[in-house]
Amino acid sequence: GTGNLVIGTSGKGIDFSAVSDGSRSVSSNVLDDYEEGTFTPNVNFAGDSVGLTYSEQYGFYTKIGNRVCVEIRLVLSAKGTSVGSAKIGGLPFTASGAVGTNTTPSMKIHTITFADMVGGHLGASATNIYLYETTNAGAQSALDQTNFADTSNMVFSMTYPT
Repeated sequence: GTGNLVIGTSGKGIDFSAVSDGSRSVSSNVLDDYEEGTFTPNVNFAGDSVGLTYSEQYGFYTKIGNRVCVEIRLVLSAKGTSVGSAKIGGLPFTASGAVGTNTTPSMKIHTITFADMVGGHLGASATNIYLYETTNAGAQSALDQTNFADTSNMVFSMTYPT
């Protein structure tokens, strides 16, 4: 009558198979995972972050089944001395390795220079969001330390498969 519903056996959950209408392929109708938490995202340049510091560094996630929703806020106070391609790391779960798995974050950036458009992607089996710029002519290249300032400010939101 009161309290939470507790599933006492690992790998079990709430079965919704009675709602399947048969018009689509369904691999599972069992809700067997729900989790909320925090994580510590980071900026790195080719995997390094020597001297890089933050004035704000937050990560929040909700995991439902095999989907993870993340919200990230990063504000640098010093970009440090590392060089190379810019990535956002520290995600709470590794992305699925399934063929065709590529996820693009929604993002807002400030005090980062780039060509005509900026973007990012999380590939299959990845743990980093790769950042890139694209010109109006379609040429694409990775963002790197030269695009960042000591006060670069980033907000990301993304849902990806695990």
